[in-house]
Order: sequence, then structure tokens, then C-alpha cells
Amino acid sequence: METTEIAALSIVGVLIAMDYLTGLMKAVHAHDISSEKMREGLWHKSGLVLVMLLAEIVERGQSWLDMGFAVPLIVPAAAYISITEISSIIENIAELNPELRDSPLLDLFRSEKEKGDK
Repeated sequence: METTEIAALSIVGVLIAMDYLTGLMKAVHAHDISSEKMREGLWHKSGLVLVMLLAEIVERGQSWLDMGFAVPLIVPAAAYISITEISSIIENIAELNPELRDSPLLDLFRSEKEKGDK
């Protein structure tokens, strides 16, 4: 496995954990802890892990089994998942600290299109 792929998988893992943690913090702050919501969140996160596992299997399998195509899947899948997790983490942080919602600090994580929509 290449260093880029290891980094991509590691980043996804850390972001998934951080999103779950910030979501839990948001629920504690709002006094809205729900084991049902937590289980549902874990199922969603396990789906993301399965997508990364599938990307790994298919990308590795391409070298032994001619599937009619050979495309990189691990890094693009990791990038997509990372973007969605970062968005969710930012939303959770903004709920925990509303002063940050429109701050220049969180603007660092927003695209130019999002900044124009404000």
C-alpha cells in the first residue's frame, strides 16, 4: 500500500471519529443524548468505512483481475468522505460555539462559492 493511500485511510478514520465525537459533544451540550441517534450515527459511519474497504478491494483487485477498467478509487473516495465529514464537523462546532458560525476562522474551511452565498 502506498503512503498516499495509508494517509488517505488514516485521515478518513480520524475525521469519522472527530465527527462522531463533535456530534456527541453537541448532543451533550443540547441535553439531547439519544442512544438511538448514537446507534444510527455509528451505522452511518460504518457505511463510510465499508465504502473505503470496497475502494481498497476494487483498487487492489484491478492488478489481478481485469475488470475492464483501472481507476484509482481509494484517494477519490477518501477525498469525498473527508469533505462530507469536515462539513459535518464544522456544523457541529458552530452549534457548540455560535460565535464561530460566521467567523473568519471557520471561513477558512468554506469554498469561495459558499462565501459568496452568505
